[in-house]
Amino acid sequence: MGLETNMIDRAKMSTSQRALTAKAKKPKPKKAGRPTAAELERRKALVMTVATDLFVSHGYAATSLVDIARGAGVATRTLYQHFGDKEAMFREVIFARDTGVALPRPDIEPDDTLFSALIRASRYTYDVSFQQRSVGLMRLMIAESNRFPEFMRKIANSIFARFRRNIEDVFRQLAATGLIPSGDHSRSAELFSDLVLGSQPIMTYTNWDSSPPTAEDLEERVDLFIRGRFDDETVRHARTRKAGVTKAV
Repeated sequence: MGLETNMIDRAKMSTSQRALTAKAKKPKPKKAGRPTAAELERRKALVMTVATDLFVSHGYAATSLVDIARGAGVATRTLYQHFGDKEAMFREVIFARDTGVALPRPDIEPDDTLFSALIRASRYTYDVSFQQRSVGLMRLMIAESNRFPEFMRKIANSIFARFRRNIEDVFRQLAATGLIPSGDHSRSAELFSDLVLGSQPIMTYTNWDSSPPTAEDLEERVDLFIRGRFDDETVRHARTRKAGVTKAV
């Protein structure tokens, strides 16, 4: 009887020892480490996308940080940590509209004529002005301009100044290749963009009329600009002289 009890006790001890050994060998779950820089950037980009969509869709007053956090799948405290309060988040969204990835500016190519180069520039003006996200954010800026007057004025001036500089650079390139004479390229950029865009921006941003221009409409506007801005010789060769050909002096 004593021997049998002894064997049972040893068996129990062996089982207990095996359990302890297995428990000791079982790897402990690793604690979640800090997110990598790439992961943080991904999360910030997602937050910005969600915040932009909500502000554009619902406006400033009807959007909360809780809405943004829920949509991005992050904690509200994370937004406070990385962006600040709702006003700071809103300013970040509008600022990103100004400093975000811009469309490639139109450059002059060797086979370009004055007419073809300005057609490309006119398409650029429409692409910049009427991208779906750009239209939504511009409407948001207009709607909230009374709430943030100085901020909106600063951002709007920055947006239009950069846009005009890119168009002005087109005219500098045209002059460098001999397709147009030297002149006030800043004024040319202003006249060109005003003529090409016309009333379309205000009609689109107010949602009164968002129909895109036809190719024939753009060609007519470009042709009108060339005839009204340059001398007879430039007009005569607007569709034939190429950028790779040096203009005879």
